[in-house]
Amino acid sequence: GGRYEDPPMNLVEVQKYSQQALAAQKAGNKDAAFDSVKQGRKLAVESYKEKSTMPMQVASGSLKGALNALDTGNLTEATTQVEHALSKLNDEGDYYKKEGKIK
Repeated sequence: GGRYEDPPMNLVEVQKYSQQALAAQKAGNKDAAFDSVKQGRKLAVESYKEKSTMPMQVASGSLKGALNALDTGNLTEATTQVEHALSKLNDEGDYYKKEGKIK
């Protein structure tokens, strides 16, 4: 286990898209939320294919769940999924910021 020395590729971007998705969901803007989740998941999958990391695996899976929930109009489930991804991404982001690896 443990972390890689360098942060996962696209960590900051996936975090940003997840935050945008959450804000859009809370505002009731399903289309904007869907677009942000889709973008974030695409980058998470890309990162995970490049180098297998737990935060990107979690983000990819949770954001996929959020897309499915948004497709069926279940905003509550979509929000739960995005919050789960964001929690993991924020933990990782904080760790790498403290280590001076990302700004």
